[in-house]
Amino acid sequence: MTERSSANPALAVAFGLALLAGLLVDWSPHYWRVVVAIAGISLVGAVWALTTGKVDLPGQTILILAIALWAPMQLALHITRLPWPTTQRAIELAACAVCFILGSQILRARRNRDAFLNLILGATTFLAVAAMLQMYLTPGRVFGVIPVGDSIVGTIYYKNWFAAMMELAAPIALWQVYNGNIVVGGLCFASMFAATVTSASRMGVILLLAEFLVALMLLVVGRRMRMKSAVSLVAILGLLTAAATAVAGTDVIWKRLEESNPYALRGNLLASTQKMIPIHPWVGSGIGTWPSEYPGFATYDWGLYVNAAHNDWAQWASEGGIPFFLLMLALIVWLAKPCVQSVWGLGVLSVMIHSYMDYPLQDPALALFWFSLAGATTQIGTMTRSRPRASEPESN
Repeated sequence: MTERSSANPALAVAFGLALLAGLLVDWSPHYWRVVVAIAGISLVGAVWALTTGKVDLPGQTILILAIALWAPMQLALHITRLPWPTTQRAIELAACAVCFILGSQILRARRNRDAFLNLILGATTFLAVAAMLQMYLTPGRVFGVIPVGDSIVGTIYYKNWFAAMMELAAPIALWQVYNGNIVVGGLCFASMFAATVTSASRMGVILLLAEFLVALMLLVVGRRMRMKSAVSLVAILGLLTAAATAVAGTDVIWKRLEESNPYALRGNLLASTQKMIPIHPWVGSGIGTWPSEYPGFATYDWGLYVNAAHNDWAQWASEGGIPFFLLMLALIVWLAKPCVQSVWGLGVLSVMIHSYMDYPLQDPALALFWFSLAGATTQIGTMTRSRPRASEPESN
């Protein structure tokens, strides 16, 4: 299959818009926000199925299908402790599998992928700036109009979920730098980093800095850049990021970084979750059942409803059993190489690291976004381009 025969940038843009629709309404605590995202993806999937020619699924699809079928298997075998939350999560995981397949097929062509990534970059940069303006000018109101709860950052329900969105998008900005668009990419990355600082997500700030360093290393090694040029590039990006961060303010994030035991709560939750895993080690208690199972294993009562383990990996092992945990682990190991090769896919790895300290993939809108980018990375280097551009590395 050639680039020319499979290119359909309009469908790639529609795919991006469907994902963004879910992110734009992610501030709502109600389930309709999930329906918006799934409905948009379903429509794009139907159009793709009716218009596509040859389908060339990547090998990782085997793992994706196993992950998507795990919750239905629990329901069919009456394994789950609570059928309704498992049913909800089964629908969401099925949509994630669809996003992975659409990402691997629609974004296979270079023109499609460029259109998709440019749309996502522009939109998430806008959301980053809007989040900063909201925090300082109209706190408690999305876009200065819609009243929301105190936990909302931009259009995202929770600060660490917002940081995860930035982690997924920031490498796209660094990819622009990698391809020579230093000003555009630098400004977008600086905006995202400043917004993450404003959100006060410690792990988000650390991971964005890690993405910056890895992308710089890939730039120096992959492009064999001279040291003088590399230093100049770092200086430019550093100045842009420092300036944006100074404008956003660093007082809150510094206070959080200086906390003596910042992960005490997460440590207690992890200890409780580890006690839950041996009860159903091979099949789990049911995807989506952790909140209802947790009170029976809690070691401390905060007097609050605890909605997640704040550790996706531990929660997967508890709800889906050790095999489900291993499926997720095998998937990320299989994706690691193409994620690094692409540069723009580094966020797929970052979010999985963040998932050890929080629960970003429990948010359906972010999960759909993550699986879409994960699917797209599987096609790096597989498409024959009609007119390769000398300024771009073949692997991107």
